Amino acid sequence: MRVLTAAQMKAAEDAAVAAGGSYEGLMENAGAAAAVQTMELAAQKGLAKSVLLLCGKGNNAGDAFVMGRLLAAQGWQVAYMLLCGQGFSPLAALNFGRLPKGAVPLAPTAVPQSAVVVVDGVFGTGFHGQLPAAVQAAFAQVNGAAHLRLALDVPSGLWCDTGEVAKNTFCGHYTFAFGACKPGLLLQPGAACAGQVRVLDIGL
Repeated sequence: MRVLTAAQMKAAEDAAVAAGGSYEGLMENAGAAAAVQTMELAAQKGLAKSVLLLCGKGNNAGDAFVMGRLLAAQGWQVAYMLLCGQGFSPLAALNFGRLPKGAVPLAPTAVPQSAVVVVDGVFGTGFHGQLPAAVQAAFAQVNGAAHLRLALDVPSGLWCDTGEVAKNTFCGHYTFAFGACKPGLLLQPGAACAGQVRVLDIGL
């Protein structure tokens, strides 16, 4: 299993783009791969087709928006919370605009118990420090509930390279690591928040 630090992952993405790919294409691949995994897990566990996307403003949110669009196309009910407001990165904004009209925006307060699958698309590999209060509040609710919890690339609150975690870090049942595993997913205490790690091919 390939393991890459945040800097090494950025270099791999840059190399893929230099070879003829695009950052938009990599994001599309990441969201598509995560959507396939989510559908397979829901089918295996007999879960209803209902997903709540917890989103930040950067490219991790963009991955979640791609995922939401593709799940909606397969008949899923899609809701989302913007836990850090708007002011998205360009690619996140692009894919936010592509969400179907049926996707339901929810205020970043109480996480509804009706959400069957909860996806963490708040922060990615560049995170360090402490989580904002609104993010902590949402994660505290989710981590104590019976939802199927899925983290995109790394659980938000986990430091990609060291495995350190912030207070109320998202604790996933599964983490979908894009392109390569990250060191923090294998090191404690981060590994305890990652759950089962699945490395997904995004075309690197």
